[in-house]
Amino acid sequence: MRRRHLTQATVLARLARRFRRDEGGNVIIYVSIAAAALIGIVGLAVDGSRYMITHSEAQAAADGAALAGASQLDGQAGACARAKAEASAVANQQRFASGGPANVTIASGSPRCLTSLPPSDSTAIANGLVTTSDAASRFIQVTTQQLTHQNALLNAVSAQRTATIQRAAVAGFKRSLCAASPVMMMCQSVAWQSGVAFDAWSSYASGDKGFVCPDCQSANDVSDVLASTTPKFCVGDQADPAPGNKTNKAEDGINTRFGIGSTANYPSDLDVMAYPRDIAQGSPGWNCAGYWTTNHASDGLPMPAGCTSNATAVSRYSVYQAERAANKIPSAGKPSGGTPTTGAERRLLYLAIMDCVGGGDRPQAFLKAFMIEKATGQSQKIQYVEAIGLVTSKTDPNVLHEEVQLYR
Repeated sequence: MRRRHLTQATVLARLARRFRRDEGGNVIIYVSIAAAALIGIVGLAVDGSRYMITHSEAQAAADGAALAGASQLDGQAGACARAKAEASAVANQQRFASGGPANVTIASGSPRCLTSLPPSDSTAIANGLVTTSDAASRFIQVTTQQLTHQNALLNAVSAQRTATIQRAAVAGFKRSLCAASPVMMMCQSVAWQSGVAFDAWSSYASGDKGFVCPDCQSANDVSDVLASTTPKFCVGDQADPAPGNKTNKAEDGINTRFGIGSTANYPSDLDVMAYPRDIAQGSPGWNCAGYWTTNHASDGLPMPAGCTSNATAVSRYSVYQAERAANKIPSAGKPSGGTPTTGAERRLLYLAIMDCVGGGDRPQAFLKAFMIEKATGQSQKIQYVEAIGLVTSKTDPNVLHEEVQLYR
């Protein structure tokens, strides 16, 4: 049998035809493309979820630190420093940033105490709003350190190896006094002591001293609010003096609480007698025994322990509470005492303590006081009170409301 000799060209042509007809191995191309896409999808899902978790953990750290810091912004001495320390002490952990699980730390230059915030959240906080003043610090801004997130699976299909995460938060402290009693302004520099009497109406240095009534437009408005059993306002971050304090309207409003001009709408504890002032002005000690002899000698009400001619252990306010509880409130023409005409303690007064030297209209604190005698208005403006103590959310939870809030 004769063999047919093929030329090299013929052999190559046959191989080319066979290769074109052979479809084996095509699936590898599709598998390779699908595998690359699948790796990308899985990488995006895994790395994306880890990134979002780290982002959320960093934001939670900033939020928690800001809220903790804001709780210290009470306007008292050391408020800003306490707020920064409290914010920095908060520990919130992240799990997936480079370096492994660790606490989210605060960035250099943070936290910052702020006087106010821009009107829009999209506006950056300018350096002019940063303060170190305890009285002016109303907000705190916390910024976290940058976290580096490593894209582990996306490295195979992307040039984006890492992403940085840094979060910030702003929180503030808000205090509101809501009480059915008058509110008067008082300078922070005025010395006061529990159980000691002083003239509250002369305790504010500014020329527009007096009672607080934010929505009052006239002297009559002032009188109505001071006489009301339920004032329709709360004193918050601002305390503005009311108009009409230089007229007799403020005096009239206060003295309805003593039975002068009282009505069903503006009740009192009857025409209540005055309590003695301090024996030595500004020092503890008042003539409790003399007051008791005059008003309770024959009504059977037991004299409190410590009620002497120079009492320091018993306050006028505690005597008043005992009289109310026994329905034996002394009043003009009724030495045996009378029954209160209202369940409210109509002789309480609150003082918004202001920074008269540094300025500003934010109360630094609130002082609770007891009016021991009627007010004298017009040119004299006298209102003697006995200091009870600072108002806190623990001592007066129904009166003072403290709120810490995130703003950004």
